Amino acid sequence: MEHIYLHPMLVHFPIALFITALLLEILSLLLKNKDFHQSAIYLYVFAAILSPVVVRTGLDEAAEWHLVNHPVLNLHQRFALTTMWIAVGSLPFLYLIYLKFTKFFRVAFVITLIMLVTFVSLTAYNGGRLVYEYGVGVER
Repeated sequence: MEHIYLHPMLVHFPIALFITALLLEILSLLLKNKDFHQSAIYLYVFAAILSPVVVRTGLDEAAEWHLVNHPVLNLHQRFALTTMWIAVGSLPFLYLIYLKFTKFFRVAFVITLIMLVTFVSLTAYNGGRLVYEYGVGVER
């Protein structure tokens, strides 16, 4: 039976969700549309909850392939872990701001989304390099 690699199947969700959340939040501010804002929050929360699963699958598959001390893999892993910790750590932080300092929530939310989109983009770039430059995960 062929092994199913989950990381390539799951990894695109948080990338797309964080980027879409930022775009919706920008649109909500420009168009003063509360539905876009609410949708951005839902996408952000779902992506943040999904990010540890995606990171775990990537770490497991890298270990299975015995990939260690590859400079691009190390960059990819560092950016992925940073993305995950910002995403997961920001959930209670943003919730607290929403409850106690409501007028600062949107600013904190946009700053968090910008950080996450930056890190998820760097992670994705280096993940793409692993596949397209080094053939990681590509059967020959």
